[in-house]
Amino acid sequence: MTDPEGAQSPELEAFLDHLRLERGLSLNTCESYRRDLEDFLRFLAARGKEAAEASLPDGQLYLSLVRRKLKNSSAARRVSALRGFYNYLTLAAIVEANPMMLLSGPRLTRPLPHVLPVEEVARLIEAPDLSQPRGMRDRAIWETMYAGGLRVSEAVGLEFGDLDLGEGWVLVRGKGDKERWVPLGQSACRWIRRYLQEARPLLAGARGASRHVFLNARGKLLTRQGVWTLLKAYAAGLIPPVAVHPHTLRHCCATHLLEGGADLRTVQEFLGHADISTTQIYTHIDRNYLKEVHRSFHPRG
Repeated sequence: MTDPEGAQSPELEAFLDHLRLERGLSLNTCESYRRDLEDFLRFLAARGKEAAEASLPDGQLYLSLVRRKLKNSSAARRVSALRGFYNYLTLAAIVEANPMMLLSGPRLTRPLPHVLPVEEVARLIEAPDLSQPRGMRDRAIWETMYAGGLRVSEAVGLEFGDLDLGEGWVLVRGKGDKERWVPLGQSACRWIRRYLQEARPLLAGARGASRHVFLNARGKLLTRQGVWTLLKAYAAGLIPPVAVHPHTLRHCCATHLLEGGADLRTVQEFLGHADISTTQIYTHIDRNYLKEVHRSFHPRG
């Protein structure tokens, strides 16, 4: 399973092009599929087989081997990758039928995202040291992510041309490069302006040519991993560590919108969810909130 030549496959490249160009999947998702499928193709090569010669027992044996070292979510993604790959090969008439159609993986339960109360969100957002350029940047990015419900990748990908601070809007490029306009509100716009005027020039230094809004201490693009590291550091001592997740502010934004009376379809569009079932996870959180309100204020609560 370590032979690098076994992973070379024109069928795989065609499938990845299909995912990227026709289905509009993000580069990160496509790269995850590539890694998973290249590993399977190396497994096949070690057994003297090519992609088009795989059978269901091959898939079952492979899955039984890799599941020992994978989380359930990663194993489920491998199953999804194999099914999708061979479904594509079937449609392309490279194989007669999808041998992985009956391949089964671990059953997953979608955990409810932990949502912070409004007061704890405020403490987190207001934690940065504003006397430092990086602190000003962090305040601006926390305000932006919470106000707009942005994914981390969406926030770090923002460029100057995406901002319309005069009207209070930002153009967001989500999964599959799908674009949506998101309102930011007065607070986020105010902090973005302050960051751009007072802090970003100091971070950019002589490298002032970057189009991206949020920069690291070296004047380069702030990465998703960098944001996650910062979020954990700010949360330490403020809120329970279990409560922090890369999408914490996005989850809080969605839930607080629903608690405030926003309808589900509007929140779906706001978050850029292709399927409303993804947004519905927040209604379960909102039900807990409603139950607490009922318990606190109803005469028979």
